[in-house]
Amino acid sequence: MVKHQKGIQLKSVLVFAAFWLTGCTQFSSSLISIDGSPINDLSKIALLVEDSDHPLLLRGSDGIPQESMRVPNAFIKYAYLIKPGSHVFWLKNVPYGHPIFALFERVRCYVIEVELTQGMQYRLKEDKKMKRALLLNDETGETVAIGQLVDEPWILSRDCKWQ
Repeated sequence: MVKHQKGIQLKSVLVFAAFWLTGCTQFSSSLISIDGSPINDLSKIALLVEDSDHPLLLRGSDGIPQESMRVPNAFIKYAYLIKPGSHVFWLKNVPYGHPIFALFERVRCYVIEVELTQGMQYRLKEDKKMKRALLLNDETGETVAIGQLVDEPWILSRDCKWQ
C-alpha cells in the first residue's frame, strides 16, 4: 500500500512539474490570413493582434463574416494578416465571468472603419468603460481608429446585428 501511494505522489509531482513548465513556455502566435494575404512576407501586409487584457474577436471584414468560431486562448494568441488599405471590421468583445452569471451577460458588437498601412502591426482592444473598439498602433500605443457599438445582445443569442 505504501509503494502504491509513493507511485501516486511521484506521478502527481511529475504532472505538476509538466504544467508548471508549460506555463513558462513561450507560445507562438497563430497567423490567420483574412483575405489571402501572404504569410511568408509580413512587410507586404498589415498585422492585427489581439490585446491581452481586453481582446476583441474579429468576426468579419469588409462585409464578409469570418468562418472561424474560435475563442481566445490563454496559450496561443491569434494574429490576423490583411492587405493594407481601407477596411471595415466587425468585432465582438469577450465577456469573462462565472459560467452561471455569464448567462445574464451581454456581448458587445462593434463596427470600425480603418485605414491600414503596409508593414504595420496593430492591436485590437476594447475600451469597456466607453463601450467602443480601438485600433492601436502596436508599437506606440497610439489610437489609429475608433469603432462604435452597434449591438449588445444577450450572450446566449450569439448573434450580432452589424448594421
